[in-house]
Amino acid sequence: MPIARLFLAACLVLAAPAWPEDPGFIAGWQAVEERRYADAYTAWAQSAANGDVDVQYYLARLHESGLLGAVDIESAIDWHREAAHRNLPAALVALSHHMLKAEQPDTAAAIDLLTRAANLDFPRAQQSLASLYERGVHGAPQPNLAIHWYHLAARQGLPEAQYSLARLSAADTGNRASLEQALAWYHQASAAGLAEADNNLAHMYEEGLGVARDPERAVALYRRAADKGLAVAQNNLGIMLQYGRGTPVDLAGAAAAYRAAARAGHPFGQISFATCLANGTGVDRNPVEAYAWLVEAARGHDSNARKAAREFMNSLDRVLDSTDRRRAILRASRLARAPAEETHLRLPLPGSLGAPVVAAQRYLVLLGYLDGAVDNIAGPVTRASIKAFQNSNGLEADGVISNELVTVLENAAMILLSPDTGGVNRATY
Repeated sequence: MPIARLFLAACLVLAAPAWPEDPGFIAGWQAVEERRYADAYTAWAQSAANGDVDVQYYLARLHESGLLGAVDIESAIDWHREAAHRNLPAALVALSHHMLKAEQPDTAAAIDLLTRAANLDFPRAQQSLASLYERGVHGAPQPNLAIHWYHLAARQGLPEAQYSLARLSAADTGNRASLEQALAWYHQASAAGLAEADNNLAHMYEEGLGVARDPERAVALYRRAADKGLAVAQNNLGIMLQYGRGTPVDLAGAAAAYRAAARAGHPFGQISFATCLANGTGVDRNPVEAYAWLVEAARGHDSNARKAAREFMNSLDRVLDSTDRRRAILRASRLARAPAEETHLRLPLPGSLGAPVVAAQRYLVLLGYLDGAVDNIAGPVTRASIKAFQNSNGLEADGVISNELVTVLENAAMILLSPDTGGVNRATY
């Protein structure tokens, strides 16, 4: 169907009066948007018990979040398992992650679940499966299988998969074609907003890998990733500002970038910020505060950072007396981290759960065209409901579920899910 025809169909549905047949789903969705999670659970519990697959997945997410009062992994797994029985890809992926995080991980079962979801063309499953094969989580690494699944997910537009393919291609630094391929995939992931892709793309422009050196563009990309909160990019931006690479020297800006990286827990950001404090570079000189950040870096997991931090601490030992060192160690235990955002569960729309049948059924129920369970079975009742919707909106009445149909249905249902704000969260799993 031409794009213009799709848009017209969506507008026709949105303009027509709609009386939802499932106020419980809408009430639950609105409760989550308003952070009334117990109310959402109450609104959805009966529908989940009756077999509504998408609601089973949502209840599992509520249990995982701890926003019902406590994290309840056992109940989350039970609901994910119910939805997985109906082949909901998002539930299969979530269940596989629980198996991998268990006290005794079951990697074989996790791979089986991910393979089921990946074969249903769910890009998140393809990405997760590729990662397991790349890392050799269950047996030896299998790079060819990893690349196969990354490619399938990347071609569907998943930024994380595009980033992974770029990362693997960029590792072959002696191959111009591989570097150009890495550049292309990083560009796609960066355009989709992935901060890690911005950072790595910046590195390629900074070093001239597969492309002409362009330090100015590198600075812009590092800054974009830093503004998204990526600690490694904040540290890289600090280096560019401190030494005037692709930008005028800005010592205060460099110190601010290092501070952000340090507060986010980046060990080399902590060392860089400590250096600024020790020397008064871009900030007031404060050797005690510098020592405190070095203590933090020395406690980290990066062995190279730990070694560098301890060497720096040894040099400051000659500057600070025992009282100052004790003050610094005490200060290190209270160093302010970047303030955490208030916890809010962001649920994906039914159309992002990987099952077009589930999505179509949910939206048809909301729009009053279907009276029945959202069970991921496209039976005669579901097909008849689709035809009724298509007939009502000037579409070809073929009763076929397609991604285009789901998009039109989703656009029509949006006003029901968020009548006051004019839009809803479209997060994907």
